[in-house]
Amino acid sequence: MKTIYTLIGILFSVQGFCQAPEIEWQNTIGGTNDDWLYSISESPIGGYYLGGISHSGISGDKTQANFAYTDCWVLKLFPTGLIEWQKTLGGNSDDILYDIQATLDGGCIIIAASKSGVSGNKSEANIGSNDFWIIKLNSTGVIEW
Repeated sequence: MKTIYTLIGILFSVQGFCQAPEIEWQNTIGGTNDDWLYSISESPIGGYYLGGISHSGISGDKTQANFAYTDCWVLKLFPTGLIEWQKTLGGNSDDILYDIQATLDGGCIIIAASKSGVSGNKSEANIGSNDFWIIKLNSTGVIEW
C-alpha cells in the first residue's frame, strides 16, 4: 500500500512541474487559392518536407504556376520553418499528392495519383483514369526519377 501512495505522490509531483510546450516557430504558407497539406516528413539533413496539393498560381508564397487545376506542391523548410525551396509537380490534368517521405540521401519520395499524360513535368503517359505517380526528388528539389 505504501508503494501505491508513493507512486501517486510522484505522479502529482511530476504533474506540478509539467508546463505547456512553447511554440518553437510557426508559418502560414499558401497562395491565393486553395492549398492543402497532406503529409510532412522530417529530413535527415535538417528541416522538413511538406507535401500536398495546390490550386494557386504564382501568388503569396507560391513561386511556380500550376500546370492544371490541381497539382502536387512540395516544399522543403529550413529547421526554422522558413521555405528553403518548393516545387510544383503536375501535368495537363489533376495530380494529387498523398504522401511524402524523406530519404536517407536528404531527398524525398512522393506518392501521388495522376490523371495527366506526358505534359508539365510528368514524363510518362497515363494508363487509366487515375494512376499511381511516384517521384523521387533530390535534396535541392530536382526530379531524379
